[in-house]
Amino acid sequence: MGSILSLFLGRQLPAPEPEAATTEQAATQPAENVEASASALRENIKTKGENAYYYAHNRQFEVPADAKVISGPGLVTGGPPVKLDIEANGPISEKRVEPIRSFSWTDDGAKVKIYLQLPEGTLQDAQVSCDFQVQGFHLQVASASATYTCKMDRLYAEIVPEACTHRSNLEKSKVTVTVKKKKDQTWYELKKN
Repeated sequence: MGSILSLFLGRQLPAPEPEAATTEQAATQPAENVEASASALRENIKTKGENAYYYAHNRQFEVPADAKVISGPGLVTGGPPVKLDIEANGPISEKRVEPIRSFSWTDDGAKVKIYLQLPEGTLQDAQVSCDFQVQGFHLQVASASATYTCKMDRLYAEIVPEACTHRSNLEKSKVTVTVKKKKDQTWYELKKN
């Protein structure tokens, strides 16, 4: 900054001198106290007290010596990490959940058929269940290795859950879901209205 001003003024300006009070304090206080008193946070708290913007940072927490510490399973009391005893409960085996992404559908007015393609051999030992609601359905195929799901919960129009069905084709690893509509129109026509 001084060199830029020297271009305009033609002479070098002296460096600003530090305030006498600050230098005397720095000589008598340890280094960490100088840092703490020099920070804007501590300065704000010191000058404004309880009305300071940073007042919440000024709190000091102390646990009384006669405090009763309750500990037990499920309670965190601090201290070093404790290893959980997994062997006592046995190994945790979770099946992975896979969404069914390969599907197609047809709309013939009164019904809609959804054709869901699963990995080959999935339906051999699987249980297929389907929960129908007024506005959608949730299909689950539980096999030995994974649970495959297809959830459609916002269809274009209402359906009749009691009249809806699902069927499995073991050879082709396909599940067909047949949905009976409340109104006997295609969903394209219903969507236009």
